[in-house]
Amino acid sequence: MSARRVTTGVGALLGAVTVLLGLQGCSQNVEGTAVKAGSGDTQRNDNSERQYPNLLKECDVLTQDILAKTVGADPLDIQSTFVGAICRWQALNPSGLVDITRFWFEQGSLDNERSTAQQLNYQIESRAVNGVPSIVMKPNDPNGACGVASDAAGVVGWWVNPQAPGIDACGMAIKLMELTLNTNN
Repeated sequence: MSARRVTTGVGALLGAVTVLLGLQGCSQNVEGTAVKAGSGDTQRNDNSERQYPNLLKECDVLTQDILAKTVGADPLDIQSTFVGAICRWQALNPSGLVDITRFWFEQGSLDNERSTAQQLNYQIESRAVNGVPSIVMKPNDPNGACGVASDAAGVVGWWVNPQAPGIDACGMAIKLMELTLNTNN
């Protein structure tokens, strides 16, 4: 048997073992019973639609035109990059790219957001946005990223992350939150 054939055979065997171990490492058993969303012991926040009508619009709470205008971008220069529990967009304004992120965790809390921001050593400012208890969070970011989280039917938040310095990210994030918490339809 040639050395090349042995080397190839050993390589194939090692590759197969690696794949099997990788698959085994990615799987796990979880105890419990699957239940339909909204069932169980957790109280639903059913009054959120009446109290904050814009929250249930998920990623469409603000149109892309409004998002672009708020961050100083042309409405033709914004695109959605992710839609789900967290919504993301990227817009091009005259100073550069701006990443925009929105989240709403119906079972979340402002206290949890504050605790997380403290653990990350963010500067935190307490304030009210449209009369709703909120925090403004600033990480130690050279481009001036800024986030706002509000205690609204769980916790809702906006982050504005400029890809270049010189943009008022906090002003933009606060404006997005004001528009989100607007109680007029």
